Amino acid sequence: MIELFYEIASQTWYQRFDDEKKVTMGKYFSVPYKKEHTSKALSFPFQLKEWKAGPLIGILASPKKDGFVGNIGLFKRIQRNLQQTGGLSVVVTPQQLTEDGIEGFCYLPSQDQWVKIQTPLPDLLYNRLLRYEDEKLFLEQTDKLTSLYHIPVFNPHFFDKWELYLQLKDNEVLQHHLPKTDLLSEQTLMEYLTTYPEVYIKKRKSKKGKGVFLITRNGNTFLMKSTSTTTVLFPSISKLANYFEKEESLHSYIIQEAITTLPMKGKKFDYRVLAHSSGNRFSITGVGVRMAKKQQVTTHVPAGGVIVSTEELPIKTDHETIEQLINQCGKQLSSFYDDIGEFSADIGITAEGKHYIFELNAKPMDFDEAQIKQRATESITKVFYERSGFSMQESFT
Repeated sequence: MIELFYEIASQTWYQRFDDEKKVTMGKYFSVPYKKEHTSKALSFPFQLKEWKAGPLIGILASPKKDGFVGNIGLFKRIQRNLQQTGGLSVVVTPQQLTEDGIEGFCYLPSQDQWVKIQTPLPDLLYNRLLRYEDEKLFLEQTDKLTSLYHIPVFNPHFFDKWELYLQLKDNEVLQHHLPKTDLLSEQTLMEYLTTYPEVYIKKRKSKKGKGVFLITRNGNTFLMKSTSTTTVLFPSISKLANYFEKEESLHSYIIQEAITTLPMKGKKFDYRVLAHSSGNRFSITGVGVRMAKKQQVTTHVPAGGVIVSTEELPIKTDHETIEQLINQCGKQLSSFYDDIGEFSADIGITAEGKHYIFELNAKPMDFDEAQIKQRATESITKVFYERSGFSMQESFT
């Protein structure tokens, strides 16, 4: 590994190990040699491959006044891991990403503080925008820039649930593990509630268990439960359709059969599986279990779900089947989307032992399990090295 230096006062980078060779960093930036050295300059370890220092990773975060919002814990862990193996991550908002480079924020693990920093354009951009609205506002502009400078964008955008269903359904293995799903309309509402005693209605673009509704047929009336503990009664399907149409067009939602899964202590549970790309495959990084508590609509922790260990379950976890499904999901996603490097999956299991894929998430939330959290950081760092043309092994030579 080598050291590169950053002088905060002048906002400049320099190197001190070779005054003849052209050392590059990020996209098309030559790091100048400087004989004089100031003790105030920040020092960063980098790998050196064919006189290119890296990797330089940009983490795209949602903007707020004078800063950014996002998964700060994850950002810190990524930087800590990269620094240990010879790399640098800089958190940047879309407005701070220009043809001139990045004006972002860098976490210094040794001092446990953030500093403002300027860097060239990164080797790779990791999309962790927090809100759908931000993707709508900024992604087109960001895509133009990254395409122009050939910067891979890792996790290009949130998944659209309908688009995702159509993709997974196209896979011969996965199509047998998906609940029947359609776009919401008054007609599909009528068909589904005639066929199934319970159905889910989900916003096509929602996360953390929000925008999920469970509809139960009750004679000639219909009960609607959401992640709050309230239940609303509708006297007809048209009234139910009107409720959703007031918020957005009906086609902004999907309707899905409610699969009856094996309960635990009378409560709904499912597997939360984290996966990362590794070479040409997707491998499981960790498997957690989430159980519904007060409401039985979703198991997501932000919506009131609780964490359970696999050892507590009434069945033995079939890791082989889950591994096969995850790899097929990764294969299918990669054939449709650019640069998918990670995703999480919500997988349920019936009393007969059949596995169902309920959800895939492009930007996985942090797992609460410390072991999975650590493995996730290591796996994501490994993907960064692979995708940016560096190798983690080189950092230990």
